[in-house]
Amino acid sequence: MARRIFAIAAIASLLNLPAAAFDTYWHAHCSRAVGEHYGFTEDAWKILQLGDFSPDFFGPVAEYAASSRFDLSSVTDMQERNPRVRGAAIFLHFDNLNRDFRGNADFDLLFTHLLSTTRKLLAGYGKLHVDERTRKVLTLVTLGASLHAVQDFYSHSDWTHQNFGSGRVPTWFEYRKSHGDPGGWSFQVRSGLYPPQPGAADTHTHMNHDNSRLRYIDEADPAAGPVAQAAYHRQGSVPATGDEGGDFAHQQAAVDAAITASVEWVAKVEEDGGARDAIEAARKWQLRGGDSKLGRELAAGWYTQMALSCAAGKWDGDEPTAKGGFGCRDVLGGRTAGGGGAAASLTSQLLGLAATLFVPVALRVTGLFWDVHGRYHVLEQLTADFAGDGGHYRLAGR
Repeated sequence: MARRIFAIAAIASLLNLPAAAFDTYWHAHCSRAVGEHYGFTEDAWKILQLGDFSPDFFGPVAEYAASSRFDLSSVTDMQERNPRVRGAAIFLHFDNLNRDFRGNADFDLLFTHLLSTTRKLLAGYGKLHVDERTRKVLTLVTLGASLHAVQDFYSHSDWTHQNFGSGRVPTWFEYRKSHGDPGGWSFQVRSGLYPPQPGAADTHTHMNHDNSRLRYIDEADPAAGPVAQAAYHRQGSVPATGDEGGDFAHQQAAVDAAITASVEWVAKVEEDGGARDAIEAARKWQLRGGDSKLGRELAAGWYTQMALSCAAGKWDGDEPTAKGGFGCRDVLGGRTAGGGGAAASLTSQLLGLAATLFVPVALRVTGLFWDVHGRYHVLEQLTADFAGDGGHYRLAGR
């Protein structure tokens, strides 16, 4: 118990780092930027981040938990109790599942359906017979989960590889407004194939912009360690150059586009009056002093996503460079820290303690932030219009 308390207290101090984030590096960064842009309280944008984390928690993190050397049976048990949630999560990453994306119209259809459903869900929460705290959690978690999909479009597709000219990369909706029907565009958007297929160049692992070093683990030879992705990212106004600075600049172009698109997304969701009212009711929520129990659950949720993200190599890749990420993969992955001194070693030890001691406890007390997925089917409802059977999208005319 003393070690558990020490781990919790020490990790809490790490969370106070100014630039620290506790989801995968860029998802957390994007959603925090959204919250700050719209004047969300810190509590509200942290809940937004937990919603953003949910497609990964029930997706890639679930896969890690099932094979982890740590005792993460509590994670696996939670996900096994919610198989429908896990099944819906795969449709919120804008991956080219089983080569289902055949044209720009397919991407447009997903954006259109996701926007419509997000609006309807948020507006509908006002009619649910639930207490106000549940209503606000549902609003922020649902909005966060929808943002995850929006952000992943700019990470998992070649949108930032297109020749848009000088200036920042436009969002999908900005370009659509000025160029009309996506079926008539001069280029065809591609997203990374998932699951990856041997010999294919356009796989998720090659095309994603998920981490700042543009490196990935080859599933065909994981023992070889991280492999450079730069060869698949040579296009666009900020092409990857194969060196650390150039690759980082290319990845940041995708992050910047995702932030702009996320801010735009909330504005488009709020074009529906009922959805706007729901967001307005939740964005100024203060838990401190008002709901201490839920405040503890929020803290537990944050610690959980931090430890699990690092354990799964989902903080900032397998070689995290984002501030606060030093050493987090070394101990959790069973490796010896290769550098960083006492601070990195301490961080690794604390995160290791969090995974082995704190996460199982945290999941039992996190309560509402994970439970709403099983009780109210957030991810299933968000994807209902385009999630098909067998991991295939259900697209118009197919």
